[in-house]
Amino acid sequence: MSLSQVPIQTRLKDKFVCGWRNINGVEKFAGKSHSHPVCSSAVHTTNGAGGRNVQMIIISPNRDVLHVLPGYWNPDALRYELDFALELAAITIQEGSQDDRNDAFLLAHLNHAAKHNDMVSKDSKLQAFDKMKESGNQGSDFRRRGGDKQVARTVDQVMHERMARRPFLKIDEFDLSKVVDYGTSFYDKHGDGCCDKVVGQPTMPKEPIPAGDGPSGPWKKGKGSR
Repeated sequence: MSLSQVPIQTRLKDKFVCGWRNINGVEKFAGKSHSHPVCSSAVHTTNGAGGRNVQMIIISPNRDVLHVLPGYWNPDALRYELDFALELAAITIQEGSQDDRNDAFLLAHLNHAAKHNDMVSKDSKLQAFDKMKESGNQGSDFRRRGGDKQVARTVDQVMHERMARRPFLKIDEFDLSKVVDYGTSFYDKHGDGCCDKVVGQPTMPKEPIPAGDGPSGPWKKGKGSR
């Protein structure tokens, strides 16, 4: 079985230690949309959708932030980015100066983004309401440079460029709020199916998610992780 065929659950169990924390009511950048009940069914969405609500942060054993995946990601794209994070982890222990490692980190992110296939980019377009918000931001890095000022760049490209400018920052000093700063912080589809338990039966009203544990929102180890 090739690496590309290894199930994500197996990859996470063998290569990562998984944990989580609730950022609602703890981080100012957290999204303000209504909650999705645990019993709601999952639906397909674009890579990076809900970047203020969900962030997958990949950190090395010495607390360097290697990668951040904002929002939701489909299985194929997630597997691709997890493999890339393992490549970044190898850079942390390579010989040479820290400047050399920082340069390697920057180039790795930019080169990886350049190799994304058309499907990844197609699946990473901004959702309409996020695109509308970015279109009103004259300094948005989702705008193409040069003559075309339309909001046309994709989350997968912008994400890697933002990370390339933040080589091996410790999690305690990492400016996560700026990395996930795009689109709108509130969106409510008013029960049109995004949170349905059964299609046609919207789960409304939605209940708020309880605030995180304490002022720092502690990390918690996930079940089944090493």
